[in-house]
Amino acid sequence: MTVRLQRPLLIGGIGLTLGLWGLDSVAHSLSGVGDLVTVGTLAAGGGYWWYSQRDRQPQGAAGKVEIDRVTLDRVLSQVEVVITQLAIECPSFEREGLQQQLTQAQSNLTRTDRQIAITGGQKVGKSSLMQLLTTAPVPSATALRYIETPALFTSGANSDVATATAERVALNADLVIFLTNGDLTATEYKYLATLHQAQQRVLLVFNQADRYLPEERSLILHKLQSIVAGTIAPTDILTASTAPTPLKVRQIQVDGTILETLETPPVEIDSLNHQLTQILANDSEKLVWANTYRQIATVQTAAKTALNSARRDRALPLIDQNQWIVGAAAFANPVPALDLLATAAVNAQMVVDLGAIYQQKFSLAHAQAAAGAMGSVMLKLGLVEVCTQTVSGLLKTNAATFVAGGLVQGLSAAYLTRIAGLTLVEYLAAQDLVAPEPARAWNLDRLGSTLQQVFQANQRAAYLQTIVKQGIERLRPAEATI
Repeated sequence: MTVRLQRPLLIGGIGLTLGLWGLDSVAHSLSGVGDLVTVGTLAAGGGYWWYSQRDRQPQGAAGKVEIDRVTLDRVLSQVEVVITQLAIECPSFEREGLQQQLTQAQSNLTRTDRQIAITGGQKVGKSSLMQLLTTAPVPSATALRYIETPALFTSGANSDVATATAERVALNADLVIFLTNGDLTATEYKYLATLHQAQQRVLLVFNQADRYLPEERSLILHKLQSIVAGTIAPTDILTASTAPTPLKVRQIQVDGTILETLETPPVEIDSLNHQLTQILANDSEKLVWANTYRQIATVQTAAKTALNSARRDRALPLIDQNQWIVGAAAFANPVPALDLLATAAVNAQMVVDLGAIYQQKFSLAHAQAAAGAMGSVMLKLGLVEVCTQTVSGLLKTNAATFVAGGLVQGLSAAYLTRIAGLTLVEYLAAQDLVAPEPARAWNLDRLGSTLQQVFQANQRAAYLQTIVKQGIERLRPAEATI
């Protein structure tokens, strides 16, 4: 099989591999050179990576940030960069819809009303609170519009539709009032965490508090504050009784008889009204900024998804080419320990080429660090062994290929190179499209987790059989020239 190699890094890496193979054939005493060079290559890459990362602190999960006009202007500029880049790289994509959404998000800043969503599970008092707030609205300099969402966390044929509608309404609102009638469930907490990450302010209201004794009420309130600490401010955790349960009252009459009557306690939403009044007076503009931020972020996600899709279409043929270059080199090389050396050389060039597609300029040192680190992670996770065993098993089912031991090395190397390429695509697609130059240091933890996810997603038997079939067709013809 003839492969034209026009990249110096590929020629150097594969040439070094074949050169070491020649030394091995001349003197068996040098048979350990392959192991040493391979380990050295991986260690050098991993060592450079560790050196560049040693002073960087691990990044935690994205939390709530303070949204102001400066933040909005910065995000808006980033979205415009993405849309402009999309026009350059994918002229056929219809961008008018994205531009219209962006314009609508900007006009949202001049909106004079405030939208408040009332949400929660079933039978937590959403309708009764909606009626109370509509009948006696809190004082506000702007018009208030209350929206009751469908019940969350329901079961049935329409539960998914109801949940999706409720989430959409909550994210489109300026403020969310989330009702619960007791301690939070895991599902409720997860939902609140989602709203928090979306920069949505939430008032958590412990409703129907009248059904509990004062001591129980206090315990539940403190438990709620403990559970959502860091997600919802203590001042935004409130109690209410929107539809108090009637109480049985006994009165002893003059003649000694007992008269029993039912009396309904007054509703209790004073603390909620007070907090709403404070928020609308002090943070009304911030609510609109956060709402606009969510709208802009939605446009940004859509534009970035379209751009990454176009880039992936260009990256896949490149990965396909590199995987068979590595496969051919490993198939032609009888020294198993040198396979990773050729793979690292090709993968380093692939990092540079994929970086160009994703507008990330990587130096040779960065590329070698990435290739070496991915090889090291593959070894630590046992992916090389798993891949070799799987490919061997698939080849044994074919009598014509069972005796071709070199195919195991060639197909394994090709498959692992494809995994490395797909990992880079996923990693680069998640990066900020307006990252400053030079490219930021690699995040080893994120790259490692991405590699593991990609490997698991591409471990299906049908997929591997396709790779094996393609490899047999591509690599076996080279046997005649070896």
